[in-house]
Amino acid sequence: SAQYLTGRVVDCGCGSAKLAPLLSIQDSVTSYTGIDCSAKMVEIATSLMAQLNNPSFTIQHCTIENAKGLYDSAVSIHSFYSWPNPEQTLAHIHAMLVCGGTFILATPNPNLDMPRLLQVSRLELLGHPDFHEFESLNLRFSQNTAWKFISMSAIIAQVLKMGFSVMSCHQVHYLGGVNFLVLQKQ
Repeated sequence: SAQYLTGRVVDCGCGSAKLAPLLSIQDSVTSYTGIDCSAKMVEIATSLMAQLNNPSFTIQHCTIENAKGLYDSAVSIHSFYSWPNPEQTLAHIHAMLVCGGTFILATPNPNLDMPRLLQVSRLELLGHPDFHEFESLNLRFSQNTAWKFISMSAIIAQVLKMGFSVMSCHQVHYLGGVNFLVLQKQ
């Protein structure tokens, strides 16, 4: 995702802002604003921002729909499925972008096979002391019927309706269980 982001970047549903350190070393990124409505995630992200010690990297504690600012690039990695009103949220992200701005959207799709993905992950993370908790949390996550895991065709229809153009899209990540879209505001 980081390779597509330039200028003023907004991270919609930033969680712990783990993308920020990668963006902090990119000359093409002039600022970063992470947005999250979870107080715990904002606390973690704020701590990370303090470590980066870059005044142009900030966090907003609010919903995406209440975020302020004008940005050159937007990104949302694995938060779409939890948005109460995806069309309203997409419309607000569209409004926050400059004309020609880029939006990277990654979200699980119905093909997400978490047991298989965890089997592959286990090979890499076997000795990690928190792997069993990671495994348990991810299995519960993937089985939550409240989450909106959306097909590629359905998400493309939504983003086109909101005024984005699809520059590219694929389902390469997470063994095909994630939609990855590079979008542009027209």
